[in-house]
Amino acid sequence: MPRSAGPVPLLVLALTLAACSAPQPIEVPPADAEPTAVVEAYVAAINARDRDALATLSEDGAVPEPWLGTRIDLVEIDDPIDDPVVSAGTRHDGEAVVSVPVQIVVHGGDGSMPEGKQMGWGYLLVQQGGRWVVFGQGTG
Repeated sequence: MPRSAGPVPLLVLALTLAACSAPQPIEVPPADAEPTAVVEAYVAAINARDRDALATLSEDGAVPEPWLGTRIDLVEIDDPIDDPVVSAGTRHDGEAVVSVPVQIVVHGGDGSMPEGKQMGWGYLLVQQGGRWVVFGQGTG
């Protein structure tokens, strides 16, 4: 009489899925990294759900919880825009602030962004202790 597949294959499947969804650490760029490198690492940390890297790359050590269930494809990254208008009205008014424009595709979002469609976005960075760090959730 043939044996049924039983619980062992299901356990293997469950462990495989858990391994695929486990957070993976990413390399945080050095403190003197350019803003574009910081944005690339920040997006990689969101995709990897690397809370430690996100905390290091965030100006207040915050982890952008709403983004952790998403995957962001970074299609294009442009040079930072160093413009006083970028910081006007933010809590960093008068500090060294840049905007890094990107083209992204978001997968698995919360519905506030178009699913699977390329869109323009931007990350705001402030220089803090010699390191560029991200503040806010970005701008679209």
